[in-house]
Amino acid sequence: MLRYAIIGFGGLGKVHMNNMLRLEQAHPGRMKLCAICGASKEAFFENVSLNFGTVDISKIDLTECGFYEDYKELIDTEKPDFVISATPTFMHEEVALYALERGIHILSEKPMALTEEGCTRMIEAADRSSAKLMIGQSARFTSAAIRIKQFLDEGTYGKVRRMEFCRYSQTPLWTYNNWILDPEKSGGCVLDMHIHDVDLMNYLFGMPKSVRSVGTHDKGELESVITRYDYDDKVVTGSADWSMPQTYPFTKQTIINFEKATVVYTPEKKLMVYTDEESHEENIPPEDSHFVELTTFIDWILDDKDCTHLTNPLSVRDSLRIALAETKSLRTGETVRL
Repeated sequence: MLRYAIIGFGGLGKVHMNNMLRLEQAHPGRMKLCAICGASKEAFFENVSLNFGTVDISKIDLTECGFYEDYKELIDTEKPDFVISATPTFMHEEVALYALERGIHILSEKPMALTEEGCTRMIEAADRSSAKLMIGQSARFTSAAIRIKQFLDEGTYGKVRRMEFCRYSQTPLWTYNNWILDPEKSGGCVLDMHIHDVDLMNYLFGMPKSVRSVGTHDKGELESVITRYDYDDKVVTGSADWSMPQTYPFTKQTIINFEKATVVYTPEKKLMVYTDEESHEENIPPEDSHFVELTTFIDWILDDKDCTHLTNPLSVRDSLRIALAETKSLRTGETVRL
């Protein structure tokens, strides 16, 4: 039986906990929660009662679960087989390195790190150990993204002529001491929110030749970005903004113009296909991308099911490299080549 721990018990930590409890029940006797970092025992059970109503907590053995405030103490004491890291962005690299250097598998949340060099250190640490490293770029795991990739690979609607994507939200004011609004700790809107769409673009098309970005810094530095990505055979633009008013609803959309159809993905309308003759909604399962992502990681850990066709740290490092180039372009006003 493999023992696992959750490091970071904020919003995403709770999401991952809920999904892991579901997976633990689906794989009886194969894995067991041994520790949580970032929540007391009392706080954990309070959150269970508030947020985990879909999971029968009575079937999960928590009698031997440890509760820690220091992730190093957790790892050194409990020695888990794998960990799920949902810490603040500025801790992603250090937590991953500490786990990997001790041979512990890790699913580390996005963005991979704050620098390309940090990503490389993580990859090299995984290469030196027997541990598996996966980054939580959840956009790749949506049913819509997988179907769009199928359209591309099979040439269903011909070649892509243009793609545009956007993601807008209210200013994030829910993190501890507002750490997320400090670009030195989060990378701003570009690395925290925009990175989802950048990673999906990279997954679909690979690296652009260059980027040119503009944005605003009214409420905070790096609060918005609009970018043109230079590809030889298609026009790609993307934007993100988290300076919206607190009453503004979270909004995202992806539009891809193929030669023979326009494909539109929104959370509300799911995946729509428009041709000159007809329009239809694609029949795709309404899966939670975080659950699919975590299931993929667990299948890799438990049964060594290869997932490199969908995600690997080298590709995710490329996504961060693109986003960092956008940040540089925002700050300098210049085109940045990749």
